[in-house]
Amino acid sequence: MKEWQTFVRRFGDMKEGKRELFIKDLTPGKAKYDTKHVMAQVSKSKGVLKNPDTLWVRSESGEKYKDPWYLKVEKELEEWIPGKPWDDLLEALEKRQP
Repeated sequence: MKEWQTFVRRFGDMKEGKRELFIKDLTPGKAKYDTKHVMAQVSKSKGVLKNPDTLWVRSESGEKYKDPWYLKVEKELEEWIPGKPWDDLLEALEKRQP
């Protein structure tokens, strides 16, 4: 089982189910902190997903949510999001949602 982290504006923004996320690898070694853009199933409960990875959720300021979440990556997405370098990433993601 791997460990990942993701960032949200507010902890209340994190919802269970199918989510588009940017996740950072927390596995020690050369790949530590590598970022992936993924579509994943996420859950607050470990038993909901089959063989899930651990997901640590952090606020925009870096505060870590007290309990881990769990995720199962379904698909890796493109590495970048169209926009301007000074654009807010979370707003850019929301704008391109169907």
